[in-house]
Amino acid sequence: MKKLSLYIIPVQLFLAAFWLKNGFLDKIVGIFLGIIHPETAYYGLTWNGWHDRIVDSWDHSQIGHLFFSPFFDILFPIIIVLQCLPFLFIFISLINKEFITNTHRPWLIRSAISSFVVTTIMLFSETLSNTKDAQYLLHLFSINMILIIYIHFIEKTVEK
Repeated sequence: MKKLSLYIIPVQLFLAAFWLKNGFLDKIVGIFLGIIHPETAYYGLTWNGWHDRIVDSWDHSQIGHLFFSPFFDILFPIIIVLQCLPFLFIFISLINKEFITNTHRPWLIRSAISSFVVTTIMLFSETLSNTKDAQYLLHLFSINMILIIYIHFIEKTVEK
């Protein structure tokens, strides 16, 4: 019988929970509820709510106001897609049973890398705009770097 990798399952749970909430539930479900039931949807999770919050934070600096705010309708769908990728890759990782010991984990590493990329893009815009979200994104940026190294370490050292 194959054994579960107790080194990898927490990584999968963290990435799945974080991006499920921040990608799918907050963005996709919130926006669709705003379209389907605009009178009962929480305004902050609707398209207009996200627009107001994000553009307001970008407008704290002249750089954000000049380079990001006018392009919200183009940039926000790209960010939504990028925020959904880590969860989709984790889902594929689970289907492919990458939680079993001595298993190659291409989808898990793709999830960690896509999480790193989307965090880097968001951190870049938030730092240039001088917003409060930059601090939590910097922490997530660090966690993502550690996860990528950790996954490679577990595959090459611990489980071999």
